[in-house]
Amino acid sequence: MDSLIVSENIISDNLTNALQEWENLLGSEYVSTDNKKRLEAETATYETHAKIPAIIRPGNRQEVQESLKIANRYQTPVYPISTGKNWGYGSRVPSRTGSVLIDLSRLNQILDYNETLAYVTIEAGVTQRQLYDFLQKNGNKLLMSVTGSTPDSSIIGNILERGEAKGPLGDRFNHVCGMEVVLPTGECVHTGFNRFENSQIGAVNRWGVGPYFDGIFTQSNLGIVTKMTFWLTPYPEYFQAFFYSIDQENKLELLIDKLRQLKMAGVIKTTFHINNNYRMLSIQQQYPWQECQEKTPLPPIY
Repeated sequence: MDSLIVSENIISDNLTNALQEWENLLGSEYVSTDNKKRLEAETATYETHAKIPAIIRPGNRQEVQESLKIANRYQTPVYPISTGKNWGYGSRVPSRTGSVLIDLSRLNQILDYNETLAYVTIEAGVTQRQLYDFLQKNGNKLLMSVTGSTPDSSIIGNILERGEAKGPLGDRFNHVCGMEVVLPTGECVHTGFNRFENSQIGAVNRWGVGPYFDGIFTQSNLGIVTKMTFWLTPYPEYFQAFFYSIDQENKLELLIDKLRQLKMAGVIKTTFHINNNYRMLSIQQQYPWQECQEKTPLPPIY
């Protein structure tokens, strides 16, 4: 553990004791108070003020459970992330100063894959790139819905923010079928039919028995999702992307109304997006530094 330098007075005996126990549990290489790493984690796409005293990186669900028990024992606030690539929505920055970052990027295993039933089970740190490569190596017969973010962003992280992707299963959370969740106490629960030992339908039936409570773990701090099953789509024989544009703002209302009619009639079965010039540029390429003579912001020509 490196020497701890924090600009605000957020060091306490509780934190010191918690860090020592986390180091005993995870190993010193997975508990960091390095100033450079903390400053990077405190950086987002906009100004932030929260200070992070430390970053811990558990490697499996059991270590997540024990890490939370330590946090409880020493009353130390924690802030979980999957990979921290939630750009535009806070990145890795906690909501309050003094929160220890729990980085789940080491939980990066693809645990189960069923081509016939079109589902996959992954851990919290699995990225879009990782699953895409996996599907390519396994015959490229199933299609995942993707976001416009970096390929190195966490799939589970985006789903828990109820992110919207592109493709026939673009409403990602609506196609989740079971979670493994570590509660703040360190207890572990499984949602849906996976709560029953040796269940044969946990990956294909969302509802389970009794109240459906998967949603309380999205956009919340009620638990850390360490594993999730979600559905994929059979790869189509033919794929065509359509792009359209309007040059007058007063036509936007008509465009949305026509898209609404097509969506409600079932003609459009995938998600659709309406973007301005800047968003389209960011989807297609990196910032055009040379064309802009190494300056920001973008000139009016864009």
